[in-house]
Amino acid sequence: MSSLNTIRIFFPLLDKSIMVEAGKTVAEACALVGFPQNLVCGGKGTCKKCLVTIRENDLVSEVLGCQHIVSQDMSILISKEAALSQILETTDNDELSFNPKTRIASIPSSQLKTEMCSYDLETIRKVLDLPVTMSSIKVLQKSSEIFHQKNFAFMNFVLFNNEIIDLVPSNEEINAYGVAFDIGTTSVVGYLYDLTNGVLIHQYSSLNKQISFGGDVISRIDYASSSHENLNNIQRAIIETVNNILSNLFYESKITADAVYDCVFCGNSTMAHLFLGLNPLHLGLSPFTGVSRDTVTLNAEELNININPLGKITFLPLLGGFVGADTTAVLLGLPKDDAYRLMIDLGTNGEIAVGNHNKYFVASTACGPALEGAGIHMGMRGTTGAIEKIALVDNEIKCHVIGDAPALGFCGSGIIDAIAFLFREKLIYDRGNFIKGEDLDNHPLKDRFGIDETNQRYFIFVRHTDNPNGKEMIITQKDVRQVQLAKAAIFTGCFLLTEKFGIKGQDLKEITLAGAFGNYIDIKNAQFIGLLPKIEGVPIRSIGNGAGTGSQLFLLSQDEAKRCEEIPHNTTHIELATDPNFSHLYMQNTTLGQNEMI
Repeated sequence: MSSLNTIRIFFPLLDKSIMVEAGKTVAEACALVGFPQNLVCGGKGTCKKCLVTIRENDLVSEVLGCQHIVSQDMSILISKEAALSQILETTDNDELSFNPKTRIASIPSSQLKTEMCSYDLETIRKVLDLPVTMSSIKVLQKSSEIFHQKNFAFMNFVLFNNEIIDLVPSNEEINAYGVAFDIGTTSVVGYLYDLTNGVLIHQYSSLNKQISFGGDVISRIDYASSSHENLNNIQRAIIETVNNILSNLFYESKITADAVYDCVFCGNSTMAHLFLGLNPLHLGLSPFTGVSRDTVTLNAEELNININPLGKITFLPLLGGFVGADTTAVLLGLPKDDAYRLMIDLGTNGEIAVGNHNKYFVASTACGPALEGAGIHMGMRGTTGAIEKIALVDNEIKCHVIGDAPALGFCGSGIIDAIAFLFREKLIYDRGNFIKGEDLDNHPLKDRFGIDETNQRYFIFVRHTDNPNGKEMIITQKDVRQVQLAKAAIFTGCFLLTEKFGIKGQDLKEITLAGAFGNYIDIKNAQFIGLLPKIEGVPIRSIGNGAGTGSQLFLLSQDEAKRCEEIPHNTTHIELATDPNFSHLYMQNTTLGQNEMI
C-alpha cells in the first residue's frame, strides 16, 4: 500500500497512531485499533450509537463513526476505559466432573519397543491399553520421524477421545490445555483450563469485533449474505476476536499456544454460521433454515485459530431457528433432575426453554435490541458512563453510573429501572403513555417533563445542571414503547412455551435467568413492569453466564459432552410467530404490570 493512499490517524487517549486507507470511516479506524464501534444499524447512520469525539482541523466535534470519513492527522478521542464493556465472565460452575476428551498419556520411552515385523501403532495400543487411532497424515508422518528416537525420557501422546492428535518427545511429562469460549453477539469470553488437573488458570473477555458490521444478528446476516467478500470479512472479525482473547490468555498465564490442544465454542445460530464461514442467508429468511445443527469438530489450522495446529476446535450443536449452541450450553449446565424449569436468556437475542433434562421445548423472541440499548434514544452498552440503576431516595432521583463517570446514557438494567420508576411513580399509565391533564398538573415531578423538536414527550432523569458533562439524560415516549414491545415478546414467549409443553406456571420449580443482562437487572423491577413472570412460590435465580458454564462442562467432561450431544434429540423447537394466539397475547402483554401466568 503506497503512502499516497494512506493517512495517519491519532488515538491520543490510547497513546497510539495508525496508518489508514484514505476514504475509510472513523468507525473502521476504531476497529483497526481494536475498539470496534457499536453499529446497531449496520453502518447506515440511522441508530446514532457510534457517536465519536474527534479533533479535526483543530476543532473538537462529535461525529457518527460509521459516516464520517477520516482525514490526515485526525485525532479520535476514545479511551480504553470508555470502550470496554461490562462483560459478564462469572459462571455458576462450582462442580465439574473432570474427564476431558483431550488428555496426555506420558509413556517412558524405554517402554516403546516395537516387535520384529510389527507396527508402532500396535505398540502404542498395547502400552496405552486403548484402541487408539492415528488418522492425521501429519501425525503419522511425525510419528515416523520421532517414534524410535531414544534421546528423550518420555513420549507424550496427546489424545482426543481415542485419537492420537500429537506426539511430543520430552524429558518430562507435559500438560495439555484447553479453552472454553462463549461467543455472544456483543461480547466473547474465553476460559483457559489445565486439562491435566481441571484447574481454571485464567479467563478473558472482549467485544465481538463483528459489532463493526451491525449490532444485531439480522444486520450481520444481511451483510454476510450479500457477497462472499463480506462473509470472509465478518468471519475474519470473529477469528481475530478469538485469537486476541487467546493472546491475552497466553500472556497472563505464560502458556504457549502450542500447549493448547482443545477449544470449545458455543454461540447462537448466526454466530455459529459466521464463525464457520457458512452463508447465513436462509437463516434470515422464512422458514429460517440453517446448514447443520450437528456438533462441528475441526482441526485448529482449518480456521486459523492460534493454538497448536493439530489441536481440535469444537462448536456445540444448535437447536433450531435462532436458538443455537449457547442455549444448548445453558441447558447442559442446569440441574440434572426431573424438576421443571423455565430458562430465560436475555442477551442481544432472547431464548426461552421449558422442561427438564429429559425433554425441553425452546423458542426465541425478538427482545434483546431494546433491552441492550438499541432503539433507545440514549441507550448504550454497559460501559463507563451508562446509568445502570435508578432509585428514588428522599424524594430525589438517584442514578448509579458505571465507573462513577458523567452519565452518557442508559444500559439495559438502567432502562428497566427507568421504566419501572416511571410506572411506580405513576408518571406513565399501564398502557405506557406519559401522564397528562390533571394527573400531570398534580404530580410533584411534573417539571421533569419536556417536549423535543418532533413534539415527542420525554422525562428527564438527570438534569444538565447535575451532570458534569452538561447533558440531560432522558427517556422518551418512544423508548417506553420499545421496552413494552420487548417485554411483551418475552412474557408471551414464556406463557406460550409453558402452555405448549403442557404444564402450568405453578408446576415450575424455578425460573432461571442466564446471560449478562439477566445477571445485572433488578428482578423485582423486571417483574413489576411484567418483563419477567411472577408466579407464587416459584423463585427466580440468576445463573450468570450459563452458556459459558456449559461450554466449560463440555471441555472438561466426556460425560457432559455426551449429554450435550443428546440435548438436540430431546429438544423441540417452537416457532412462536406461527402460533395463532401469539399476536393477540403479544398485544395484550404490552400493557405494563404483572401479567398473569397460571
